[in-house]
Amino acid sequence: MLGNDVFIAFSNKNTALSIAKTVMAAGFNAACAVLTAGALKQKLTYYDCGIVICGCRFGDENINALLPEIPETFNIILIGTPDQLAYCDDERAVKLAVPINANELICYMDMLRPELPDGHKKRSAEDRQLIERAKKFLITHYNMTEAQAHRFLEKKSMETGRTMAETAKKILN
Repeated sequence: MLGNDVFIAFSNKNTALSIAKTVMAAGFNAACAVLTAGALKQKLTYYDCGIVICGCRFGDENINALLPEIPETFNIILIGTPDQLAYCDDERAVKLAVPINANELICYMDMLRPELPDGHKKRSAEDRQLIERAKKFLITHYNMTEAQAHRFLEKKSMETGRTMAETAKKILN
């Protein structure tokens, strides 16, 4: 099902299977669970969008070489130690340090869910505009990049249990 496809890539088979179980329990489709960067890239060629959840270490490829090869239509959740995450320089990746909390992972997956199949977006046009205005405010007043502003909104939403639109509204008020 488009929008619910999750692609899992970890060099450790047990980690990949554990994440896959969490993903499926949350109602997402674990489209694949692979052990190498090469296998992940090959699987992604058959899909238009989705969420990639991967570790920082692969035997066949450096994480900084892999991430730019993931199409822009895929959102990325990168899981690793703080040192491993610091090594990753791709701003598209949402970074989660181990040990991860299953609820936190599911919340990030919900926020990163791509468009639904009939073209309707998860957020209303009004909510998207509100989020964009809040990001522009953060960029202008706090010298953030667009990616930093987006991650700030995501993080504050997670911390407060609010939607990104609700958080954006609070920032603008």
